[in-house]
Amino acid sequence: MSTNNQTDQKKGDDQKRAVQLNQVPPLPGDEGKMSDSLKWFAFVSYGVGHVLNDLVASMWFTYALVFYHYVMQLSSINAGAVVLVGQLTDAVATAAIGVLSDNANIYCTDRYGRRKTWHLFGSVLVFISLPFAFSPPILPQVESSELNTALYYCFFIVFFQIGWASIENSHMALASDLTPIRDERTALLSIRYSFTVFANILVYVVTYIVLRSNNASKTQFGPSERKEFQIVILVIMIVGAMTTIIFHIGVREPLINNRVNRQLLMTETEAERAANSIWSMLKSITLYQTAVVYMCSRITVNMTLVFLPMYLQDFLKLEAEKLALLPLIMFVSSFCMSLLNKPMNMKLGRKYTYSFGVVLSLGSAFWCYVGEGDTFAKYQVYAVTIIIGIACSVVLVTSQALTTDFIGDRTHRGAFTFGLMSFTDKVCNGAVVMAVQSLHCESCPSYYRDVMVYNWTIPSCLAFIAVISLPYGGRPSPVVQEVPETHSGGNQHADQSKKHSIEKGQEALPSNSVKS
Repeated sequence: MSTNNQTDQKKGDDQKRAVQLNQVPPLPGDEGKMSDSLKWFAFVSYGVGHVLNDLVASMWFTYALVFYHYVMQLSSINAGAVVLVGQLTDAVATAAIGVLSDNANIYCTDRYGRRKTWHLFGSVLVFISLPFAFSPPILPQVESSELNTALYYCFFIVFFQIGWASIENSHMALASDLTPIRDERTALLSIRYSFTVFANILVYVVTYIVLRSNNASKTQFGPSERKEFQIVILVIMIVGAMTTIIFHIGVREPLINNRVNRQLLMTETEAERAANSIWSMLKSITLYQTAVVYMCSRITVNMTLVFLPMYLQDFLKLEAEKLALLPLIMFVSSFCMSLLNKPMNMKLGRKYTYSFGVVLSLGSAFWCYVGEGDTFAKYQVYAVTIIIGIACSVVLVTSQALTTDFIGDRTHRGAFTFGLMSFTDKVCNGAVVMAVQSLHCESCPSYYRDVMVYNWTIPSCLAFIAVISLPYGGRPSPVVQEVPETHSGGNQHADQSKKHSIEKGQEALPSNSVKS
């Protein structure tokens, strides 16, 4: 009897909250449609809001080591140290900006949108500092010693990483602010990833064209490719400026008062208010499980971008143009897969979708390990990159969706949560790069092949264990509940049916979690 009473009370609370939030749940079959609160132009504008970051990330993760080690002639350790400084700066900045974005109360930022304000701040920093990070030093005496050169690049990298973290954190947190509907958040993340793939494809296409037009396609990377990097950076700046303008024009961030009022409605009791505190989140084991999934997914994707060019140049001995062509093929396959991420998550659930990506990662690692000879270098390597591109798309989008599920209706903690997730992945990415470069064996021809194999197996296995142990993310099982009719004559959903499919909140709190 007590269980039935608790169930009835829970249903009553859900009904009351649905009416309070003025959000009628979607009719069966309408779960994937956009709500009136999220117009299509705002939907697309949100998607392009991260293009600048994606362009920069593509250059950073794919060509940073190539540029600093092969073009600027830094040693393996110094090149790895430069990347490590960037990752550590990004990690600290992401966590700090996450706290400030959630809690800083400034009148002008609240009127414009606190997430958009941080996005604009980060964009300005990136535009100012990025050209210096991928160009020869403006002062000739800087190149007098390798240490001076490394410190010179670290100075500008610190600033552009702060800007990059500001854009990433604010843009990810904004997805939870724009809509409380689970499927719409998945759609936002899918369109964001689609533009991520577009940005990466653009970088590789431009790099490929520049290398071919400057007769660098038949050689490996070296100091003669300095000019080519400057041309690619110029294209990135132009495209990034246009997409940033579209984002700030097309997206209208909900006012802070609306977000606070919605949160107050969702936390009516002292117990619920305590459960939504930061300390309660930090004591939740689900937070760390979700962080492991997010961190391992980022390591798989980012380290693939970092070490794939090194693998192609050092192990397969491919020419420079292939270092742009093969990543391009990988991201084309990622783009195609991004179109299927949303329906897969809706039909199969997060866990099965993520497991599919893990299987692909392990399969590509095995193929890479056994593949050798001219046949593999000329033909089979293309298939491997296609498979890993699909795997990266699945694990990255699904891990981001799991993070938004963890946030649930606690959007006032959205930036803090994403900042915490990003902090773990940035630190680990930097540590992995530094460790790989420090242990680099010049006399080991298969060194970077082994790095790629370990990168696709170890993080995938750890993430899989964390995913299957999560208390949410299983196959969707809508609970049919009666929602009282409102007296508003314009409410068509209430007139059509009193019963709607309410997807239970995908949250970390035990009382609100979905059974797997």
